[in-house]
Amino acid sequence: MSMNYLILRFVSVFSAMIMMMSNTALSYTGNVLIKNSLQNQKDLIVHCKSAHKDMGYHRVHPTGSYNLLYKLHYDSDFPYNENNHIWCHVWQGQGFKHHQVFNVYDGDHWEAKEDGIYHQWALMYVWDAAISKASSFGASCISLGLLLASSLFFSFILPTLVV
Repeated sequence: MSMNYLILRFVSVFSAMIMMMSNTALSYTGNVLIKNSLQNQKDLIVHCKSAHKDMGYHRVHPTGSYNLLYKLHYDSDFPYNENNHIWCHVWQGQGFKHHQVFNVYDGDHWEAKEDGIYHQWALMYVWDAAISKASSFGASCISLGLLLASSLFFSFILPTLVV
């Protein structure tokens, strides 16, 4: 191989690495942590979404946590635009009947306990209290219906299929 070929090859690989690193450095990922500190080995269901993206349902086992990672969108005129507005629904208790919804922001640490939802170690919301326009009755009913259907599937239907 000629020396020119090796130099050209090195420069192209090095350029590709620089481009990948710069793309990673320019995009910023938001991070929210939601911890399950419920007693009596109760699971927590978490469902986070924004106006444009649904992050799905996640079951958080006792002492576990859900780490929500999402891409932040910045606008030079208004850095906290509507694309960064994210809220989370959480359910717990017998049949996941206790519910709460709250807005989350990058860097937040939330914790679900028996008496309510804590933010940075302070009680912010009690279970089942209406607190936000994000928790419309219709959206909550649809979300809860999907949650119950998935619980039934994983509890009763899936075990009969896996024999």
